[in-house]
Amino acid sequence: MKKRLMVEGMHCMNCVKGLRDVLTEDLEGVDVVEISLEGKYADVDVADSVTDDQLKSAVEELGFELKEIK
Repeated sequence: MKKRLMVEGMHCMNCVKGLRDVLTEDLEGVDVVEISLEGKYADVDVADSVTDDQLKSAVEELGFELKEIK
């Protein structure tokens, strides 16, 4: 299932790398399609077993704010 995570708090490419790493390494069943620093979003393809709460926890673990999941 494709989802767009609207993320606040990313400021640089290291932020993007950190988000990509935490989503793909800490959560089984998540494939990062694209992360846009300018657009403040991450497009992901997630398995049905991955919950929105798990995505939120992973994003907020880095100090970012997950504003919305579309």
